[in-house]
Amino acid sequence: MNMTLSKRGDYVMRSAIALARAYDAGAPRKIREVVADTDMPRTFASQILADLVRAGLAVSRAGRDGGYRLSRPPAEISVLEVVEAAEGSLRAERCALGEGPCRWEQVCPLHETWTQATARLSELLTETSLAEVAARDAAIEAGMYPIPSDSHRSHARTLELSDLVHVELPAPSVDEVLGSRRNWSAALGATVHEVGELEGQGVRPLPLVADCSIEPLGEGAAAPNGYMLAWRLSEPGGRSHFEGELHVEAVDAERCELTVSGSWHQDVDEAGPLDKEALEQRARRVLRGVLRRVAREVEEGPQETAQAARQR
Repeated sequence: MNMTLSKRGDYVMRSAIALARAYDAGAPRKIREVVADTDMPRTFASQILADLVRAGLAVSRAGRDGGYRLSRPPAEISVLEVVEAAEGSLRAERCALGEGPCRWEQVCPLHETWTQATARLSELLTETSLAEVAARDAAIEAGMYPIPSDSHRSHARTLELSDLVHVELPAPSVDEVLGSRRNWSAALGATVHEVGELEGQGVRPLPLVADCSIEPLGEGAAAPNGYMLAWRLSEPGGRSHFEGELHVEAVDAERCELTVSGSWHQDVDEAGPLDKEALEQRARRVLRGVLRRVAREVEEGPQETAQAARQR
C-alpha cells in the first residue's frame, strides 16, 4: 500500500521545512533559496509556495527585500496542515471497498475501521509540529540523526539523465493531452517489463514503474511551462526514483519532440549493488522506455483530442 505523498505534497513539505529552518533568521526566503534547499524544479517553485500561502501557512512579499516566510512559528504549525495544503483533506471521500463516494446508505464492512485508522493518522500528524520535522531535517543534514531500522535509504547514487523521442502530432495537441490527463500509472505501469524484454538475450525484465505522474509546471493545460515527470521503482537490489522536467518542442507543424532531463536516485542495499556502468545502462533504458510509452499513449490514446486540435 502506497503511503507516500504525491510529488506536489513532497515539494510542499520540503518547502515548509526550508521556511521553518529559516524562520528564526527573520528574513523572507527568495524562491531561488527555497529551490536550492529543496532540489525542486525552479519552474514549479512558485506554485508550490503558493499552496502554502493559500493555506495561510506562509506569507509572501514582493520587492527587493521580499520573499516567503511562514505566517506563524513552526512550533504552531502541524504537519497535518502542511500535508493538507497540498493533498487536500485527509478524510476519505471514497468507499474503502468501492469506486464510488462513501455514503451511509451503501456502507461497506471496512467503513468504521478505515475511518478510525484515518482519524488516528490525522491525530498523529496534528500532534507533530513543523518545528519537530525541521529539527530532524537539520540533524539528518548534520549526520547526527540515527538511521531508523526500517529506513528505505542506504547507499544512494544519483545519475543525471536526458533523452528525447519524436511524436507524430503537433505540439499544441500534445500539450493539450499532457496538460489535461492526470492518471498515468496504469498506462506506464508495464513499461519497465517491456524495456527489459526489448533488450533481448538474457536481460532480466525490471520491476514495474510505480507512482507515475506527469504534472504541468505552469498554470493551465493549453500552454504550460513544461511538465514534472516522476516515478518510482522497487526491487530486491534496492529502490530508485526519477524526477525530471518534460518539455514539448515543435519540429514542424505536424510533429514535435518530447525532451526530458532529470535525476535518477538509486538506493542500493547490501543484497545486490549494481556497478556504475550497469546502473547507468538500466537507468537510460528505463527512461527511454517511459518516454516511448508516453509518446505512444499520446499518439494512439486520445485520438479525438488530437483531431479536434488539428481542426481548430
